[in-house]
Amino acid sequence: MRYHVDIASVPARPVVSLRRRGPLADIGASMRRLRELLAEADLKPSGPMMARFYADTTPGADADYDVAIAVVPPADGCVPDAVGEARGEWLPLHQVLEAVHHGPHGQMGEAWAAVREACAAAGCTPAGPVTEVYEVTRTDGVPPEQYVTRVQLPYVR
Repeated sequence: MRYHVDIASVPARPVVSLRRRGPLADIGASMRRLRELLAEADLKPSGPMMARFYADTTPGADADYDVAIAVVPPADGCVPDAVGEARGEWLPLHQVLEAVHHGPHGQMGEAWAAVREACAAAGCTPAGPVTEVYEVTRTDGVPPEQYVTRVQLPYVR
């Protein structure tokens, strides 16, 4: 599959994230745990779930990642530093190179390669982890062939 890579602006927003190191097969459990923590803290999601990957993952190896979700800030505008074992943070406005993947999550390798190749071709430098934003998933009641995931790579020139 060939991917079109666009430049996208990601708005500043508060998120809660849960850092993990382990098999990618555990990412779903990490997402469920993050949703539990949000509910316990009475924080409301304001966007899709995402995962940020801090190092390349080879098949069968442990991954270094976090799962995160944007939240509606409390009335005082402050996101708590700690939400159980998760942490709150404000993501700044930033630019990303983005490819949109349609299909199962296990087939996103070419989308990752496309954003990295676009970064190198433009003479840019990656400025953060590759992020997968899960726009349409099984929680939407669709089969894996209909999943939509935005693969994003922050960059600097």
